[in-house]
Amino acid sequence: MSQRSQSSSRSVGGTIATALSTFITLFVIAGAIGLAAIALPFITSIGGSGSPTPPPASVEPGRPTLSEPGEPITAASTITVSGTLPQDLLEQSDAIIRIIITREDGSEITGAEITMPKTAGFDVAKIPLAAGSNVIEAVVVINGVEGTRSAPITVVRDTSAPSLTITAPAPGEIMNGDSVTVTGKTDKDIDVQVRNETTGTIESGRSTVKGAFSIGITLRDGTNVLTITATDGAGNQTSKSVELSTSASVGRISIILNPGTIILSTRKDFLITATATDSTGAPAANVQVCMYVTATGAPPSAPVCVTSDVNGRAAWTYAFPNNFNTEGRGLVTVTYELTVGDPISGTQNFRIYLVKP
Repeated sequence: MSQRSQSSSRSVGGTIATALSTFITLFVIAGAIGLAAIALPFITSIGGSGSPTPPPASVEPGRPTLSEPGEPITAASTITVSGTLPQDLLEQSDAIIRIIITREDGSEITGAEITMPKTAGFDVAKIPLAAGSNVIEAVVVINGVEGTRSAPITVVRDTSAPSLTITAPAPGEIMNGDSVTVTGKTDKDIDVQVRNETTGTIESGRSTVKGAFSIGITLRDGTNVLTITATDGAGNQTSKSVELSTSASVGRISIILNPGTIILSTRKDFLITATATDSTGAPAANVQVCMYVTATGAPPSAPVCVTSDVNGRAAWTYAFPNNFNTEGRGLVTVTYELTVGDPISGTQNFRIYLVKP
C-alpha cells in the first residue's frame, strides 16, 4: 500500500474514533441529566421539612392570600387565621402583616399585627370576633403604607342558643315498656342528643328542615331522668330534662333480726339477714347490699356493704358500743343495688331493753 493510502486510512479511522468518543460523552451527559431530573423531587421531599414552602402559583404578587376558615360559623370570641405571602413580599423584611376586620355595622378595626414571617405561610391567633358577620382581610404594611389587601374571608359569630321544646314524654309520665321515643322541636337541621342520666345510655339524631326530631332510647325499671340537648352549627347548646318512670315491679326485700329484741344485760350484738328478689321475681344475686342501724341514744352506724349470695341473701352482725345502755327503739335499713332497675330498700324495727321485761 502506498504512503498516501495509509495516511488516508489513519485519517478516516481517527475521524470515526473522535465521532464515537463524542457520541459516548453526549450519551453519558444526557443520562446523567435524566437521572438528576428523576431524583430531584425525591431529594427535595426528603429535605422539604427544613426549607420554606414556596408560594402556590395562585398567590398574586404584592398581595397576601387568606385561607378559608375551617368553621365559618362559630360561637367563639376569637379565631386563628392562616394565609400565604408571595415571594416579592417575603423580601420585605422591615414590613408587617396587618389583619383588618369589617364588622356587621360597617365599622373597621385592626384585629392584629405581626412581623413579617420568614416563610410564605403564616398564622395569626386571637383575632377578635364581634356578634354577626366579620369580614377579614390581610395586608402588608411597608413603612406605614398599606399595600393591596387580600381577598376577604367571612366568619359569622353566632352566640344564640337554639330553641328547644319537648312534646313527649311528659314530665312524670309512667311508661309501660322498656323504651320511649322522645319527640320535640328545635332549630332546623341541627344535632340532637338524648341521654338517660340514670343508665348513661346516649342516643343521637338530627332535626329536620322544619326542626322536628324523634329519638328512641331504652329505660330501666323505676325512675329515669332524660336530658335532651340541641347543638347548632356554631356549638351553641340548649338542654332540657324530663323525669319519668316505668310501671314494672321494683322487687321485694325481707329482713330478719336475730335476736329480734335486744337485752343489753345479756348481749349487745345481733345478726341481720336480708333476702331480696328483683323486678322479675328472681333472686337479687351477686349485687351490693348496704346496711346500717339507728337506735335511741346512739349515733347512726356507718353503712356496711357486702355482696349478696346466689339466693339474694346478705348478712351482717352489728354490735352496740360497750358503753351503750339506753332503752328504746331501733331501726335497721337495708338497700340492694340491683343490676337492672332502681335500688330497693327495706327497714325492720326492733326494741332495746336493759333487762328482760
